[in-house]
Amino acid sequence: MKIGICGAGTVGRGVTQILQDNHALITARTGKAIEVTVVASRSAPTDKIFKDIAYTADIVSVCRRDDVDVVVELIGGTTDAKVLIETALGAGKSVVTANKALIAEHGDALFALAAAHKVSLLYEAAVAGSIPIIKVIQESLAGNQVAWLAGIINGTANFILTEMAASGPTRTFDEVLQEAQALGYAEADPTFDIEGIDAAHKLTILSALAFDQPLSLPQVQIEGISSLDPVDFKFARELGFKIKHLGIARCQDGQLEMAVHPSFVPTTAILSQIDGVQNAVLVCGDAAGEILCTGAGAGAGPTGSAVVSDLIDLVQGTCSGGSLGGRSSALKPLPVRPVAEVASGYYLRIGVEDQPGVMSAVTSILARRTISLDKILQEDIAPNRSFIVLVTDPIQHGVITDAINELQEMPSVVAPVQSIRVFR
Repeated sequence: MKIGICGAGTVGRGVTQILQDNHALITARTGKAIEVTVVASRSAPTDKIFKDIAYTADIVSVCRRDDVDVVVELIGGTTDAKVLIETALGAGKSVVTANKALIAEHGDALFALAAAHKVSLLYEAAVAGSIPIIKVIQESLAGNQVAWLAGIINGTANFILTEMAASGPTRTFDEVLQEAQALGYAEADPTFDIEGIDAAHKLTILSALAFDQPLSLPQVQIEGISSLDPVDFKFARELGFKIKHLGIARCQDGQLEMAVHPSFVPTTAILSQIDGVQNAVLVCGDAAGEILCTGAGAGAGPTGSAVVSDLIDLVQGTCSGGSLGGRSSALKPLPVRPVAEVASGYYLRIGVEDQPGVMSAVTSILARRTISLDKILQEDIAPNRSFIVLVTDPIQHGVITDAINELQEMPSVVAPVQSIRVFR
C-alpha cells in the first residue's frame, strides 16, 4: 500500500519514523508493505527521516498521484485540510487523519462523501493520541449499550491542573501556563486547550460513537480552566478531591448530556490518579461495566502510532469505513437535556465578612431549595473575612444557579461565589 503524507510536522515525522523503523514487523504481521511515496508540506522538510522520499509543496496534488493509494492528512485546521480530504475522497482514495476539529465540525458530511465513493475515512488519532479509544468503543464495546463516559482528554489542561495541585496556593494559573509553554506542552496561543475547545472536539466524536448519534459539537457545554484559583486546589485537597478537567457524556432517560468543565474528583476515583500530560477515558457499558483506557495523549510517537494503526486496518481490509458505526446517514439525534436540568454535586467557595449569622443565612438559602450538603468547612482568610466552603449532594444546575445568584446578593458576601461541579 502506497501512502502520501500531507504535513511534515511532529506527527508526520512520527508516522514516517514508525513505518521505517518497524517496516519488517508491520510487513510480517500484515503480509503487505506500507510505503511512503511522497510527503507534502508548505515548505520542504529538513528532517533526515524524509530525505529519500519525494516532496511536493502542492498538497492537493497528492490526491491525483497514481503512486498514492491512501492520503494521510496531518496539516490540521478546518480549511485547507477539509479541501484536501474532500479531494482525496472524491478521487477514490481512503484518508487517515488526526484532525479532531475537522471531524467534530464536518465529519458527517465527510463520512457521507467517503461512503459515496466506497472508500474509508479513519480517525483513531483524532482522540487521545496513543489510546485506541475509537476502536474500543466501535469494536470492543459494540455489543454494549454505553451509559456514560468521562475522560481527561487534553494533556495541556491536565498538566496545568497537576502542577497547580502540587504547588498548593503558591503558583497562579498564568505562572503554570508559562511553564507548560516553555516545556512544549502548550501552544503559544493556548486558547483551544485551556478553554476546553479541544476537549469539546474530542468529546463530540466520542459521544457520537458511544450513543449512535450524529456529530453535534454545538450541543456540548464548554467551560475552561483559566478561572481556577490556587485556593480551590487547597480546599480540594482538604476535602478529599483533585481538580480535573473532564469531558463527560451520558445518556439517561432518552436524553443526552455532553459537557466539558473542571470537576472535583474524589481522590479514591481512578480518574484522579491521571496526572501530567497523560490522557484517560473511562467508559461504562451495560455488559462490560467500567473500562479505563489511559496513555499518552499527544506527541510524535503516540499520535503516530494511532495513525499507523489505521493504516494497518486499511492494508488488511479490516476497517469498517470509519464512519459512525458505518451508518452515519441513518443516525437520528437524541434530545439534549437542558443545561438547567443536568444534575451534579457542586463545590461552592463563598467569601464572606465574618459576622454572626452568616453561616445560618447561607445554609438557609440552600435549604429553601432542598439543596443538601455533603461537606462544609469555614476558614479565616483575613481579619473579619473568611471562606465558607460547601460540597453539595447532586442538584440540578438551574437550582444551584438560582441559589448562587441569591448568595451573591447577600451584603456579607464580598467576592464572586466560585462553583465547580463534583464528579462521582
